[in-house]
Amino acid sequence: MKGFTLIETIIGIVVLGIIAIGLFATFTGVFTNAARDEALSVATNLAKGELERVMRLSFVNVLDQNRGTPAGFGGNFSNYSWQIRVDAVPVAIANDAGMVEYKQVESRVTNPIAGDISLKTIITNH
Repeated sequence: MKGFTLIETIIGIVVLGIIAIGLFATFTGVFTNAARDEALSVATNLAKGELERVMRLSFVNVLDQNRGTPAGFGGNFSNYSWQIRVDAVPVAIANDAGMVEYKQVESRVTNPIAGDISLKTIITNH
């Protein structure tokens, strides 16, 4: 009678187990990277949307929003929070500390997976 011995069967099971662990680790890494990439993409798009919303405001109405405590988006994006930060532009660009002519606007979106995504632009009073 031909067949596998107990030792050969155990060795085969161990080898298959090692291969399965390697495949599992590979797939786990792929799924983790995919989740991070999706979170980065969503956070970037949300930051763009907030920046565009603020840029539609009149110059005098462009002010900090949720600067101290970021606000959540809610709904499908409840694990993302946002804030708008308005500061004077760097002196190398313009000497306007009072923000009469220029404002630097930062849209920041935060997510536990993606971290902080920050987009900046400069708006003018002209």
